[in-house]
Amino acid sequence: MIDILWLLVCSGLVFLMQPGFMCLESGLTRSKNSINVAIKNLADLGISIALFWAFGYAFMFGTSVLGWIGSTHFFVHVEATPRLAAFFLFQAMFCSTATTIVSGAVAERMKFRAYLILAGLVSGLIYPLFGHWAWNGIDLDVSVGWLERLGFVDFAGSTVVHSLGGWVSLASLMIIGSRTGRFPNHQPPRKIHGSNLPLSVLGAMLLWIGWLGFNGGSTLSLNEQVPSIIVHTVLAGIAGMMAAGMVSWYRCQLPEVESLINGSLAGLVSITASCHVVTSPASVIIGAIGGIIATLMSNGLERWRIDDAVDAIPVHLGGGIWGTLAVALFGQPELVDTGLSPVLQLGVQGIGILSCGIWAFSITYLLLFITNRFFPMRVSVEAEQIGLNVSEHRAKTEIYDLFQVMEAQAQTQDLSLRVPVEPFTQVGQIAQRYNQVMDALEEALTRTDAIVKTAMDAIITFTKPQLKIVTANPSAKEIFGYSINEFIGMDIHQLLVLDWSIPAADDPDRGMERLLKVGRHEIVGCRVDGFRFPLEATVVETKSGQDCFYTGTFRDISERKQAQADLFRANQEITKLNERLKAENLRLSAELDVTRRLQQMLLPKEAELNQITDLEISGFMEPATEVGGDYYDILPYRDRVQISIGDVTGHGLESGVLSLMVQTAVRTLLESNQTDPKQFLDILNRTIYQNVQRMNSDKNLTLALLDYQKGILNLSGQHEEIIVVRTGGHIERIDTIDLGFPIGLDADIADFVAHLQVPLNPGDTVVLYTDGIPEAENPKGIQYGIERLCRILSQNWQQSAVEIRQAVIDDLRQHIEAQQLYDDITLLVIKQRKNFEV
Repeated sequence: MIDILWLLVCSGLVFLMQPGFMCLESGLTRSKNSINVAIKNLADLGISIALFWAFGYAFMFGTSVLGWIGSTHFFVHVEATPRLAAFFLFQAMFCSTATTIVSGAVAERMKFRAYLILAGLVSGLIYPLFGHWAWNGIDLDVSVGWLERLGFVDFAGSTVVHSLGGWVSLASLMIIGSRTGRFPNHQPPRKIHGSNLPLSVLGAMLLWIGWLGFNGGSTLSLNEQVPSIIVHTVLAGIAGMMAAGMVSWYRCQLPEVESLINGSLAGLVSITASCHVVTSPASVIIGAIGGIIATLMSNGLERWRIDDAVDAIPVHLGGGIWGTLAVALFGQPELVDTGLSPVLQLGVQGIGILSCGIWAFSITYLLLFITNRFFPMRVSVEAEQIGLNVSEHRAKTEIYDLFQVMEAQAQTQDLSLRVPVEPFTQVGQIAQRYNQVMDALEEALTRTDAIVKTAMDAIITFTKPQLKIVTANPSAKEIFGYSINEFIGMDIHQLLVLDWSIPAADDPDRGMERLLKVGRHEIVGCRVDGFRFPLEATVVETKSGQDCFYTGTFRDISERKQAQADLFRANQEITKLNERLKAENLRLSAELDVTRRLQQMLLPKEAELNQITDLEISGFMEPATEVGGDYYDILPYRDRVQISIGDVTGHGLESGVLSLMVQTAVRTLLESNQTDPKQFLDILNRTIYQNVQRMNSDKNLTLALLDYQKGILNLSGQHEEIIVVRTGGHIERIDTIDLGFPIGLDADIADFVAHLQVPLNPGDTVVLYTDGIPEAENPKGIQYGIERLCRILSQNWQQSAVEIRQAVIDDLRQHIEAQQLYDDITLLVIKQRKNFEV
């Protein structure tokens, strides 16, 4: 009974591999598919055990027909034979393990019904038949299968279980293809990051526990071999993890989490065939080589554009093939006990590997190819985009509801829509903050609409290039005499009659293009009754996504023209008013654009920067994702200029929301005349810290504040080094580590805040940046670095702020080539004008 008890205990341990695979795969895939991944693991467990009981066990361990297929024990009865019950349960766990390997490889794109068919094919036909060839008779300690009789040795299933699952995965992937966006045309492959790596690590640990039963139980009895088998298993897993980690460290300059996980699993797969016949040092070598093979094979699959979502093929197929060959290379002949020489044993092991590959790959590819022709096995592109949780199981999540509202707003431009808020959850906190942003945007849009409707000037929008009027405000009706409905669809040239603006026959847009180039211009307008009158016109081109249109502001200047000679001083005042109106129109255009592009609402506008007389300022920000975590702002007030730059940890929606909080708080404090740097940063930190705590977030940011007044720069706050380029190209690097503390990390940072004064001379340049610039890597993993940044700044010190900024960005892009950005990039160049006077 002790042997039966041991088999039952090991069956329980092997069963742990199912939740292990579920955690591993769920963590390595995107959250929008996590429910689908989990339910597939549960479903293939049920299907595999049911089919194995009905006929899989009979095919595999029934009375053999010529060593090819079993013929007895269908719907196996275990009541009268306890050992048979324990053996069946143990082998059923093996069958479910082989089946679930395929789940991770095809994740995020296969229909659930198609996967059930594939799981049934593996557990009901492919696995039992090959298992019969290699293992039939092991319960009776006799060799019956044709591979067994040749001398093929696979103790616990490097080939029977793992390679077989890998071959099936490879055939399946060749049928269903890669995930959308994984391999863009004429671009490097894009890595699709997992949603929860800690969950994947937990899955790997559960698999380790299960593997102790997987290998230890394959003795089918509790004998003196069990302790050494378990030790060899653990040593191989550790060696695989360390070897793969070192390869990853060498290639990427850091140990990738996925490499450590898959390296350890590849080591476990590799030792599975030979753990009973090798020494401890040999098990370490086998595991280490298995980890390296899995890493190299993963890179090979990427080059061949085969998208294995969890690297199941490198781990199970690559590790399984190597582990099976290792029996002949490292196994002790007296323990292998086949009577074959090492060379012949190697040949037999190769025959086993080849037969498994031909059988598992061919039958899977053939059947899936035929099935896919009539019943497509892959989900649609739309279903893949929204995620299989929703498309396959109607399992909506809070984040899905959030994205649905955002998508609806993007399509309809209806800012009244709000996201449902689920209290006491992280997504609920984000939804609440997002709704607050929408409240602010809707208020701004309402205010803008009121300005347009009450403006004295005619404000008309018209299409490009057709020049057909789309909208007109009430003042347009008063100036031109047409009703609002009559404006819609009218050619803008019906209102403009300047000689130089009349289109040529071969170039109908010549007049409008010239008006765009000259900006504000005095032209002649035509009212509905044909009366001509002088107009002052401003036309700007506005882009919204892929669409472009013109916005024209037209002012009737008839009275001004009539009184121009007598009212020179009044005309000067009118000119000043017109200039302010132009600035307001530019701000209005930017505000309308902000309502369509939420990501850019934090950036200062060019019109704001042009108002700063003492400084040239040029900024650049490019987020790594749709919403970035970088932030900078330029705030002139009185005779001073407040400059701020920050970097929120990470990027994405939550980081963008935090950036918006910081921008709002900084502006509020400035409007409250709070100028003392210590009090400023202390109040700002307490505000952000409280919000971060409410969001249950681990986000924080580095933030530097620069207060400029008449050639003096006061620095406070902790951020990246501040670079000062003196006239002549001399570089000064100012460390801000002692000037502050990260915002939002601690409730009270007042004791850490200090400030530093830096005098600026005419022509001096101050450069601010976030860590995305020095840490940007080229395809070889080499970072751009602060030294290269300083060199480019020194070489271009005589240029304008815009030219210096562009020189850095051009050099950075030349460095990274086609490499994907993994962090936001922000650059701010501030140059003291040469005509500056204190």
